[in-house]
Amino acid sequence: MLTAELFWRIFEVTGSISAYLLYRRYSQQ
Repeated sequence: MLTAELFWRIFEVTGSISAYLLYRRYSQQ
């Protein structure tokens, strides 16, 4: 699983904004 996908899963489950921001950071690479 890609790191970005992992953070997206965390965001979906927890609603964590920090996880979403990390997802965006990794997905832009």
